[in-house]
Amino acid sequence: MPPVIARRYRPQNFEDVIGQDAIVRTLRNAIAQGRLAHGYIFSGHRGIGKTTVARVLAKCLNCRSFAGPTAAPCGECESCREIRDGNAVDVLEIDAASNRGIDEIRSLREQVRYRPARDRYKFFILDEAHQLTGDAFNALLKTLEEPPEWAVFVLATTEPEALPATIRSRCQHFAFRAVPFPLLVQRLTQICAAEKIAAEPEALELIGEAGEGSVRDALSLLDQAITHADLHEGMTAESVRALLGRVSSGRIRELLSCVQKDDAKGLLTAADGLLAAGVGPAQICGQLTQAVRNALVAQVDATLLEGPEAERAAAQEEAAWFREEELARFLQILLRAAGDLRHGQQQRLHLELALVKMLHARRLTGVEEVLASLGPVEQEGAAPRGSGFRGQDSVRAGRTERVVTAPMAAGGDATPAPGIASPAPGDATGAVRRALEGMGKTALVTLVQGAEWRWDEKGGLELVYAAGDGRAAMVSQPNIRKDLGAACLKALGRQPEVRVRTDATAAPTVVAAEEAVALPGSPEERAEQHPLLRQLREQVPTHVLRTRTLPTGGQ
Repeated sequence: MPPVIARRYRPQNFEDVIGQDAIVRTLRNAIAQGRLAHGYIFSGHRGIGKTTVARVLAKCLNCRSFAGPTAAPCGECESCREIRDGNAVDVLEIDAASNRGIDEIRSLREQVRYRPARDRYKFFILDEAHQLTGDAFNALLKTLEEPPEWAVFVLATTEPEALPATIRSRCQHFAFRAVPFPLLVQRLTQICAAEKIAAEPEALELIGEAGEGSVRDALSLLDQAITHADLHEGMTAESVRALLGRVSSGRIRELLSCVQKDDAKGLLTAADGLLAAGVGPAQICGQLTQAVRNALVAQVDATLLEGPEAERAAAQEEAAWFREEELARFLQILLRAAGDLRHGQQQRLHLELALVKMLHARRLTGVEEVLASLGPVEQEGAAPRGSGFRGQDSVRAGRTERVVTAPMAAGGDATPAPGIASPAPGDATGAVRRALEGMGKTALVTLVQGAEWRWDEKGGLELVYAAGDGRAAMVSQPNIRKDLGAACLKALGRQPEVRVRTDATAAPTVVAAEEAVALPGSPEERAEQHPLLRQLREQVPTHVLRTRTLPTGGQ
């Protein structure tokens, strides 16, 4: 019986190893400079070349076609062939998962004492080394610290953090990385060409994506896909999807489209069609999570996306359907649903509930928008004389403080400061607002609606709010001003300095609780009478909004 593809195309020299350039270069230089270590730790997740590189290193050290170690073994001498076939007498591969006790390590120590039977070095490869017991590690310490000159150890593990620090300090550690998606697809293409297998590029991209950076996993899937494919049509994307149990990207896109259109009936009907076709709820949830994640990444930087070209293009289009905060909410909902699907009994119910929650998540109003809709606090009537609330008050552990925002221009009215002019011609204000809406910053549009926009002669922008308007403090935050500058750059071709102020007259002062006339009752009762809190309660459900007293001395 011929070996599987993963074994037939296993790298036999450093040139064939993909995705581990830094490690290969270091080992080659160590051989060329005669600076080999006696102990190595190769770590990384499954199927990315740890044991393969260890075997190649053993060939480099023991190749008989050269007088000494070489970075390019011949692959034809007796030592190279035996190492390739796994029966070299001086290269021992030990499965630490099944030989994990102190007795096995004692036996290994006895073998280390004797010189190689034929080759230059005695090479020990401990696979899954993290599964050794604590006593076994302790028995190995002295041998690793002072091994004979002919012994080389390689500890391959998927959990390097499980190795004791005393072991790690005695070895050189090489962290293997997941193989990048383009390299994995390129490798699959080369193998299909060598095997004379007709395969669609999208089919190989699907296999590479399912491999998740593991070459061995991808090659195992390729073996299955070749067997599953029609002999006349070759390997198609549809046949690979059927093999992997994946839903076509168009069906997942249909679900997101229904969410974008707020179409509950269409959403549940589309989900029912997938379930009726035999697709599992967990598979639907997993692919929908991946699609939402891709859309979120596409909003930040589309070049970070990996996968088939069609799916990358779809992700960029779907990114324009939703705001960033909506996609973040979708991910939270789907990740929680994935956990429920793993442990719950009624899987269909959990999936449909998650889909309906995604619809509702689009209808939620952000906290910033709710606060912005409250508007400024009226100075007369909102805080009656003797109420204990003057301007913007805060109740903190029974203490009442008043903070009044300082003016940024002289004078007590809303008259522009020197150099401040009316908005520039061409409706600059409207253009910037439209740019904010185009950027999906609807919450920010709400925040700046209550401000008077003033443009100075140098092109700077000043937003003037009424005294007591809480939106001034929110817009003053650096990230908000940065978004405003970006909108100006997009709309006007320049990025002005953005300033925020109120038209208050008093300098910042703090009024102690003893100097203010406080209302009777507890701090919570006094807080409930604040006009801002009363307005907020009209917009936020009672079970969501709560007030509490901070501990004395809290910041």
